[in-house]
Amino acid sequence: MTELSVVLVNYNGAAVLPRTLRALAENTQTEQVECIVVDSGSSDESWLGVEEHWGKARALRFEENVGFSAGCNRGVDEASGRLVAFVNFDGHVEPGWDGPLIALLEDSSVAVATGVLLSADGATVEAAGLEIAPNMATFGRLEGAPRSSLPTRPFDVTAASGALMMVRREDFLALGGFYEPIFMYGEEADYCLRAEGRVVVDPGSAIRHEIGHAAGPPRSSLRLYYGSRNRLLNAARHLPGPAMAKSIAASAAFDALTLAQVRRLDATRAMARGWRDGVRAMKKERRARPAADRRRSAGSLSTLREAVAQQRLLGRL
Repeated sequence: MTELSVVLVNYNGAAVLPRTLRALAENTQTEQVECIVVDSGSSDESWLGVEEHWGKARALRFEENVGFSAGCNRGVDEASGRLVAFVNFDGHVEPGWDGPLIALLEDSSVAVATGVLLSADGATVEAAGLEIAPNMATFGRLEGAPRSSLPTRPFDVTAASGALMMVRREDFLALGGFYEPIFMYGEEADYCLRAEGRVVVDPGSAIRHEIGHAAGPPRSSLRLYYGSRNRLLNAARHLPGPAMAKSIAASAAFDALTLAQVRRLDATRAMARGWRDGVRAMKKERRARPAADRRRSAGSLSTLREAVAQQRLLGRL
């Protein structure tokens, strides 16, 4: 039986995917491993010859862009491993990345194991796990801090980044995988809020991340659209009425501030589409979770003060 299946969703990754696969080939300790590269409608033929970069890899090709959530789910459907790791196609795992995450999942109380996202040079933390703000946006713990400031032992967080996370395949399938209407951005928060168990970071597992290959720079139209839309979906899915109302108000204020900063017509249009589509979907999402689960999710959110402090620290407010 395969111990570990690595699933990557690729989209026009010719410039980065070969290096990602070579890093996996060099730095993965598990011997009984496979890698499924789910190609999501690439036009650059980047899915061809993946086995040349890692003999354990094979491509699963889709003619259209199915999105990150559906791409991961199709990869898991194809996988045979007891465990599944999701790794970004534009990230480079460091040596021995898999061992600490596998060890975490030997503890039945742990539902999701995750490592640390680092800057491309490995010097700065991008996220040591995720926290979820009252408006349902996620932000990286210790983002912007030097790597040397990381704890030395595993610690619990609210959510894991989909750029580097590992789960038991059986559990993932039982939960229905990632929620596919969340095309990209916010799917890991939704999954971790549904998972019954702890989400734990082991700083001994790390990936160096090259930002901007999947959806452009941090405030691209694509990122702004899905950010606005999916915060509303997750608020409707996971929060009780009063918390949801506060989340919508906080999201509106956040988007208004973003627009005041970027001052771009395409950004305004992207956010307007996000709100239109998100509001339309919210009624259906209210049936997603029972009341007790909604109360639990609301209790796991960071405070507004904490979220604002993090943004100020990074110079975004």
